[in-house]
Amino acid sequence: MKIDQFKKTIAVVAACVFTLSNCTDELTTNSSTAISEETVLSSTTGLNMVLRSAYHYMLTNGGLGGASQNEACYAGLPGYCMYYDLGGADIISTTNYGGSPENSYRFAPERTEASSVYSGKIWSTMYKTINQVNVIIDALPAASGTDAEKDVIKGQCLAMRGICYFHLLMNYQQTYAIAKEKRGVILRTSSADPANKAFSTVKEGYAQVVSDLKAAKTLLTQYQRDEMFRVNADVAAGVLARVYQVMGDWQNALAEAKSVYEKHATLMTKEEWYSGFDNLISDGCKELVWGLKYTNLTNIGSNTQFNYWYNQDPSYGEGMTDGPTYSFINLFVDSRYVALFDGSDYRGFKNEQTTGVKDADIKNVMFWHRTANGNKETAAKWTYNKFKYYGDANGAKQGKSYPEFPLMRSSEMLLIMAEASANLGDATTALSYLTTLQKARQVGALTNTTDKNSLLEAIYTERRKELLGEGVTGMYDLLRLQKPLLRYGSTTSNPSGHFPWGLMHLDGYNASDVQPKATLPSNDYRFICQIPQLELANNEAISEADQNPSKGQ
Repeated sequence: MKIDQFKKTIAVVAACVFTLSNCTDELTTNSSTAISEETVLSSTTGLNMVLRSAYHYMLTNGGLGGASQNEACYAGLPGYCMYYDLGGADIISTTNYGGSPENSYRFAPERTEASSVYSGKIWSTMYKTINQVNVIIDALPAASGTDAEKDVIKGQCLAMRGICYFHLLMNYQQTYAIAKEKRGVILRTSSADPANKAFSTVKEGYAQVVSDLKAAKTLLTQYQRDEMFRVNADVAAGVLARVYQVMGDWQNALAEAKSVYEKHATLMTKEEWYSGFDNLISDGCKELVWGLKYTNLTNIGSNTQFNYWYNQDPSYGEGMTDGPTYSFINLFVDSRYVALFDGSDYRGFKNEQTTGVKDADIKNVMFWHRTANGNKETAAKWTYNKFKYYGDANGAKQGKSYPEFPLMRSSEMLLIMAEASANLGDATTALSYLTTLQKARQVGALTNTTDKNSLLEAIYTERRKELLGEGVTGMYDLLRLQKPLLRYGSTTSNPSGHFPWGLMHLDGYNASDVQPKATLPSNDYRFICQIPQLELANNEAISEADQNPSKGQ
């Protein structure tokens, strides 16, 4: 997008009612064209309006409203959480509702190829956000307002830009460890940058991400946010911990994660976990570092994780619209994931009844079978109760999906601390961090090894158990750790394994095998999106020679 054309849209963007909560600081005007660009960009008040718009794009893809299921995995950062984890071994997607969740799970070519409807969605959302925050940053020096106000706005903008480039780098090139000198993404750090600009390297991209986040953390040191969707110093530090984790910079990963964990060291209770993760902001969950509260103004229709995880109580029936919210009978978990949990771990309580399951039983277990479902394959799969949202149960208001989604929790920081410590050779401290989480979750068989490799594998497993659905397991971990994807198909003896369509686009699948399985090598380009054709067509500084292959390493 040409920068001058983008700037002309700022007045309209700011004049629209783009809010992420029911607060009262939204811009009210009688005409969407009554406020000039100069007015909007000339004060910290106006720039804060544009900043809200940028948040709206980053977190909800601009507010999809009643968008189709094709958008679910691309509905801003919460959608990416579903996208990353669907590319792993633990989640199963039916074909009941189709769209982006099924497509992300299947690894069909259209998932990432440049000509498809999907590959450009992350690209366009992240660059639209980057373009907006660059305009804000460039306008700040001349704008009216205090230096403190400007620091807070600039800090959030820099953090958002770093977050967006982090996601672009992860999705459009192989991981840092093997791709430092490869083609990265296009770094735009000013609204005055030319429309035609070449790619940077992956190493240069990560350097920009780190620079933005470090500067943001400093500028936001005194910032006290009043809305949990906003980025503060803790969020900037937590994202830095993730970035250093991907880079293998363990000393810095440890320091950043520790700085966040020490401020949010009260881990979730059993009752908070069983609440369904849908009210963590309203309930004041101390473990929550960053989260998004959907409202009537930021609702993305039925395309939240809470609707795709089909977990409503049996009393609401087995149809898509029988319950208080839409349920698409879409996402389940593989039997091997269920087997990771021991009997005392409250994250893994199971109910294997085949008839007469009571509502109270379902609310107090994490995994259960939908035995009343008429489809035998669906009835055999494990339902996962982590994300449940019942909305207005009495009024059965379908589609009113206003839950609250966790974008970062301190348990993740604790696990980064454990992984970093193990990689730094401090196995005793790493084990202490790991067992702190395990004890909080009432794990029976605590990890007791200090062997580095065994300890790291235990940490990776704990990440899957604790963080599934939050966007930092699945292909996120597989790529940074350079581990292959391995899925096992369902059989007569294991009917809760993966569907055939979750195996057929991977390698080694043979439906007639006693135990069908399939794999995708680590860092295969089937994980990675191709550069959108529109970018290649419009940017004269790049060419088809810059394009990713569709598969292979």
